[in-house]
Amino acid sequence: MALVLSRKFEESIVIYDPSGTEIKITVIKGKDSKNPVRFVIEAPKEFTVRRTEIEEKDFFKQNPLHGGS
Repeated sequence: MALVLSRKFEESIVIYDPSGTEIKITVIKGKDSKNPVRFVIEAPKEFTVRRTEIEEKDFFKQNPLHGGS
């Protein structure tokens, strides 16, 4: 399931897990011709937040049959 949202500078979204734990994501820099969008992610330290390219790199390192070493 995917949800696509538009947010402007300094606007946020909040994600709650079933226990009520809150994760807040705020846009701190908008996209222009030279700079990427930047976010602040506020979550309890028990949560792991990783970029997808890191997840993919780790997957391929651990799974040699899928292109890893």
